[in-house]
Amino acid sequence: MLHFLFLAAAAAAAFEDLDILDQRIATIAPGTNAIDRRLKLARCPADAIIETIRDGAVVVRCPALGWRMHVPLKATATPANGGIVVRKGDLVDCVSDGSGFSVSVPMVALEDAGVGEPVRVKSPSSPIVITAYAKARGVVSF
Repeated sequence: MLHFLFLAAAAAAAFEDLDILDQRIATIAPGTNAIDRRLKLARCPADAIIETIRDGAVVVRCPALGWRMHVPLKATATPANGGIVVRKGDLVDCVSDGSGFSVSVPMVALEDAGVGEPVRVKSPSSPIVITAYAKARGVVSF
């Protein structure tokens, strides 16, 4: 019986501690979602590298083992600079996602917008204008 407890403890130690990663991410970007607890990442031999917000997510990677993940911002999170995440004339990723899928297309922003605000966008090759909602820096969604 003691053998099985030792094996269980050793197996748990083989995976990255997601609670610690969440805490480290929160110090850099407080507006992120928690890491999906279904993930079983191999424990990084050194501290995982946490990069700043890019494309609406924080990038966490372990170069030694080759794994990388994106931890998305919460929809209500605002950037540190105080509001505007989409600027007029910017090329933005227009994302539509659901359970198990995500599709994005580059669009041009026609006005400034903060997180959650409506913003008019259009395709660089089409005159059709649609309204999306600013989600994060350089990211809008339908």
